[in-house]
Amino acid sequence: MASFPQPFISSTSHWQATNRGASSLYNHNKDTCPPSQADILIIGGGMMGAALSYFLTRKGAEGEGKRIILLEAKDIGSGASGRNGGHVGPATSESYHSLMQPLPFGAGLTSPEAIHVIQAERDNLELIAKIIHDEAITDKVDFWKGRLCEVHQSDEESAIYKARYLSWLAARQSYGLGGNGDTFCYHADLKQVSRFKGTTSVQLRPGGSVHSHKLCTELTRLALNSTHSDYQVYTWTPVSSLTQTNGGWIAHTAKGKIHATKAILCVNAYTKDFFGKEELLHSHIKPHRSQIALITPPATFSGERALRYTYNMQEDGYLMQTPMGGIVLGGGLTELVKEGKLSPSVSDSVDDSGTFKAWDEYLARYCPDNFEGWGPEGKGEGATRLWSGILSAVKDKLPVVGAVPGKEGMYLAAGFHGHGMSRIFSTGRALAAILQSGIYDEHLLPRSFELTTERLERSRDASRVLVKEQASSMALLSEKPAKQDAKKKNFLSACVIA
Repeated sequence: MASFPQPFISSTSHWQATNRGASSLYNHNKDTCPPSQADILIIGGGMMGAALSYFLTRKGAEGEGKRIILLEAKDIGSGASGRNGGHVGPATSESYHSLMQPLPFGAGLTSPEAIHVIQAERDNLELIAKIIHDEAITDKVDFWKGRLCEVHQSDEESAIYKARYLSWLAARQSYGLGGNGDTFCYHADLKQVSRFKGTTSVQLRPGGSVHSHKLCTELTRLALNSTHSDYQVYTWTPVSSLTQTNGGWIAHTAKGKIHATKAILCVNAYTKDFFGKEELLHSHIKPHRSQIALITPPATFSGERALRYTYNMQEDGYLMQTPMGGIVLGGGLTELVKEGKLSPSVSDSVDDSGTFKAWDEYLARYCPDNFEGWGPEGKGEGATRLWSGILSAVKDKLPVVGAVPGKEGMYLAAGFHGHGMSRIFSTGRALAAILQSGIYDEHLLPRSFELTTERLERSRDASRVLVKEQASSMALLSEKPAKQDAKKKNFLSACVIA
């Protein structure tokens, strides 16, 4: 199991720093022991656990009239859910292309299934918007829905992404779907549209943003306030192990044992800690460390001149602007590894207590280097907060949802591969339905998300083949200088989750 409580103090994100009042659920039931019995036990108080809690405690849901207990190792939203970019950016044509690439670099999906996965993310955005509207919490969670701007900065990039966009659009139309609000633009005034230097084209599509820690808190609070279920939350209650018993599962904690009929793991990057090394789930989902910055914009990007979109950039970059004006910026590891400024191994750690200097510098320079007319920055502007978070990396890039094979009464919803905000809410709704009916409904969630032994084995075998191919390639390079060989080996290791 992962070491909880952890031997370090985690860094604090912008979201966590701005939601610490009495209503934030920090330390909720920290010093209180949970009951020894539950009908449903949810392990993990991040966005997935919060979303599932919300759906289970609605009238007519599986949790109606039942005791539901959620256990969180630290505070609500203390992990990746409270450390992300706040970006709800549904995938589009580039994802369509990558999802159809063979394993292990892609997901190995058919065209119809890839379209379904992308549409599920569009539906997820609409579902978030509906929940927030229906529950009247828009102002509480700083939700914004508008357009995402994907930026291309060379003629070569534009040609590639336009071809992929047209291919995706044709596929959608062949299945009776439209462009869903997407446009691909070549304009003389592109700099005014994107405000990026050297822009050659942009793709505009539906997107949104939200204060992730506040949303996680509000969904948990809605479950706590439900009159349909006996729902309870205990923070700072890590589960050291789960034991199968007649009629369910026993969770072992420092506060005692809890027996539950059903146990649902919503622990994302820490999924492997609940499965032995010989089990396929131990290696299918792994931790992946990332780093994000809060950028306070200068006057040239404030007020009427503030950004109007959320953004996806090349080299895994993304950003969004908060309603109060701060820009939350993420990405950069791929480029830093290519430049030799960071080792790919930095992503393997579960230590989110600090940040890397080279990464700090990259994020601090990103806006001045890429936005037209940025600056000058005065004291207190620019990169004003930097933090790290532990995401998940999945062998086949897709969430893992459903009953755990061979473990009756255990369920899993994890493996969001750094794209949780565009997947978690539709996943929570679907899993709540699975818990009630026992049936995986592919109308609610793509079939490719389903947890099956066959899927895990397929991904494992593809990774093994790649590792063997890499080993053969390294043997051919054995006569090259050791330093160059080591650098090549490091780069290859960044390309696969073995």
